[in-house]
Amino acid sequence: MNLSTRNLSTRGLFLISRLQLLNINGVSSVSSSEIHIPMRKERGPTDILRALEKTIKRDPTAPQYKYHDDPYLIPISSRQKRAYALAQEAGRKAAMWIREQHSNLFQHKVADPVIDSFLPKAVYNDEAKVSEEILKNVIKDGHISDALTIYKLLQENTSIETKCELLQLLCFYNNEEPLSEELINERWLKTVYQRPTWRNCPDTDKLFMYLKNQDILIATEAYNAMMCGYAKFYNEQKVWQLFEEAKKKNLPLSVKAYNALILTVPLVRDTTEERYNLLIELFQKMKNYKVQPDIGTFNSALKTAVSIRNRTVSENLCRSLFAEFKHLGIEPSLASYNYALQIFYRKDSPRNSLLNEIITKLENTSFIIRDKFDLYFFMNAMEIASTILEDAVLGDRIHKLLMHADNYNFIGDNFKQSIYYRHYLILQVRNQALDEFVKNYYDLIVPHIYTAEPSVMDAILNAVEANDVEVSKTLLPKFWTHIVQFDHLEKRSLIAKALNLMRTHCKPDKNSPINKIYADAGWTVWDYVMNRQIQRIQEVTWTATILCDIAILYYRADEIEKCASIIEYLFDKRQQIIGVPEKSQVEELFKSFITDCHIEPIVDLVHYCSEVGYEDTTSMIVQVFNNLSLNEWQTNRLKGLVNPETIPNAV
Repeated sequence: MNLSTRNLSTRGLFLISRLQLLNINGVSSVSSSEIHIPMRKERGPTDILRALEKTIKRDPTAPQYKYHDDPYLIPISSRQKRAYALAQEAGRKAAMWIREQHSNLFQHKVADPVIDSFLPKAVYNDEAKVSEEILKNVIKDGHISDALTIYKLLQENTSIETKCELLQLLCFYNNEEPLSEELINERWLKTVYQRPTWRNCPDTDKLFMYLKNQDILIATEAYNAMMCGYAKFYNEQKVWQLFEEAKKKNLPLSVKAYNALILTVPLVRDTTEERYNLLIELFQKMKNYKVQPDIGTFNSALKTAVSIRNRTVSENLCRSLFAEFKHLGIEPSLASYNYALQIFYRKDSPRNSLLNEIITKLENTSFIIRDKFDLYFFMNAMEIASTILEDAVLGDRIHKLLMHADNYNFIGDNFKQSIYYRHYLILQVRNQALDEFVKNYYDLIVPHIYTAEPSVMDAILNAVEANDVEVSKTLLPKFWTHIVQFDHLEKRSLIAKALNLMRTHCKPDKNSPINKIYADAGWTVWDYVMNRQIQRIQEVTWTATILCDIAILYYRADEIEKCASIIEYLFDKRQQIIGVPEKSQVEELFKSFITDCHIEPIVDLVHYCSEVGYEDTTSMIVQVFNNLSLNEWQTNRLKGLVNPETIPNAV
């Protein structure tokens, strides 16, 4: 008996013994002569990886996968995250450029079957062999420049259907090459601040002029494409011009063309009545021409309703649209709910429970993208829950819905994610105990998912001031470390609040090691500002309260020389420093210097108080002469500040 036969025999004996054991225990097996083969399920190439991914939980202490898991290469601040991600993207672009410029070096096959993305990009020139089939594939892949090049190489000798597809491509992208799908980080970080505008393109105009004179079906497709393109890039006059032409030719425009018209209603009409009437008129035309509305019609109409300034008219129109489209069997998308929230949560709107009702309806639902504005729902919903309703429980329900299944795809981009987490953390820190907030929210999100912005850190410092001293004293050093790591040292109001908390609310005991931590925090601020001024990178202006807070923190940590240098700087640069110290700061410094007999800093402090008009200067000078031994220069310096008769012991 060979080895393989022996192994099979062993396995067989083991299986028989298990079956016998089951029968002994009273478990009978039922044999069936029929074998039922389950229906085959379609699986994607990454389904197994997705299934495995769902078996593990995210580690909140680990960076995102796009960053190297190395302590020296893990970004913390928003600036670092952006720089690291775009640096990685720049390397990817460099590799793509090399692949294109030296395509002869990349002819080997690295995958079977062949993956087109791994192959060098084809170059189309006068010598290239092109065909209409290649043109169709390039149009399908969305490569505008290549599509136009091939079209011209073919001397425009293509089928009418291909010309229509090319026109649709040019209209959709406005004759601009789209950002590559491979540049994930750049797409995530890209933010559009300006409204897109239509770019005139001779190739687009020439194609349209040719196609609009063909048979009715081709002409209709051409008008549909141009109207959608003009509407998408805010050329509303052209949209209505083409609509009038299509009416004269009796062309049966598609529902997308009518959706484009509805989108432009706020751009071509000013008053509430005009916008409402034009919207109803377009609905009537769709009914007359038997054009079946879709989710695009629903959302375009709701967007027009948002633009209506009269709150009552806008709300009634919104209710009517939801009722009518429900009757038509068209389910709202996240964009629909987003528009409803914009309508019912205006500045002058009464408090209502619409958002609560929407979240109740959507709980445990997995979404699919149906409108590009679906990506705005979670951001706006969390903003309303935080700023208007101030409902922490509702905020948790919104976040739970976002984290359900693959709904996190609807967070949008980096800009929307930042707004979402900004409002979520501010909402929770205002409604939770500080230690519970840190444990259940802050540590799970910051810093690897979201870098807390100055407004969030400001809300957290307010919570530190409002919470128990012992809890605040423990957590403040952590928050200060994050303020430094997140590059917020240039935010003067935030720094002033943090240093003030160290001096007052979170004041440690005299021999506590926290005093050294606070002194190091003061040195960090001092060093940062002084380096900025020396390098002239950015002018950061000191305030007297910040300087005095730093001086006090130095003194409590027995850093007397550093404290004295701050007081000297305060006196020398008094004309450039904003404001004056608080009375409590001056009193603490003065009493400390008097008690420990530090003459030089107390003389500078008294002289500074005299220069800024501090009302108790005379009393301070009297105490100095009564308690300290001054040399001749120090005595004359203080005597010159007040009437000598008020300090007879020094005359």
